[in-house]
Amino acid sequence: MPPKRVVVTMEEKKARLLKFFQDEYSFYTMKELEKLVPKKCAGVSPMIVKDLIQQMIDEDGLITVEKCGNINVYWCFKNQIFQKIYDNCLRLSKQIDTTVQEVSEMKKNLEKTRDTDRCMLSYGSEGSVVFDREEQMRKSAEIAEKLKPLQLRFQQLSESRWSDKSIIEKRESIVKQLDQINSFADDIEIIIEYFSEKYHIESKLIKKELEIPEEFEEFEIQFCNL
Repeated sequence: MPPKRVVVTMEEKKARLLKFFQDEYSFYTMKELEKLVPKKCAGVSPMIVKDLIQQMIDEDGLITVEKCGNINVYWCFKNQIFQKIYDNCLRLSKQIDTTVQEVSEMKKNLEKTRDTDRCMLSYGSEGSVVFDREEQMRKSAEIAEKLKPLQLRFQQLSESRWSDKSIIEKRESIVKQLDQINSFADDIEIIIEYFSEKYHIESKLIKKELEIPEEFEEFEIQFCNL
């Protein structure tokens, strides 16, 4: 039985490539990397070296590339990784401090707003009539809850009552559906006639086999004038 093939994940390939750069502590061209990496990093084929390095430049930011004359040189030193982590920590720390300060200011503004006249509603000459804002919002919510079943009842009544417009729309819908039914019946007759002629089978036998009535029922609709 042949040995089980070990699959190297993309993360493992990147880790091995990163170790190669940091262990060697040198600069490389792409041609050199395509030659050296497959030898030093198990599971990394020459075909994917270029794409793998490009990912670690664009997505991970771990490998540095600079143009030197007419070629690009690539490198990655340990102190670069440490510096990048340190810079990210500083940036995140500043963002946290800024966010905490903004939250604190918003809380102060909220408390200040609640303690001022903005929490009261007034109307009339020079605000002669004053209402508590929170009390009015509570009443508004209660009214909205009472309104829901009334709106539902109104919708049900609207659907059960007929206006001239709804009658015309319903009539047009029925006529359209009837035209479709008649069209389907004609199509069925045409198909049965086609198979009857092609296979020399009586249409009655085909209808019987498919449980299709010999004659489709005809519908006549009479509408009264509005």
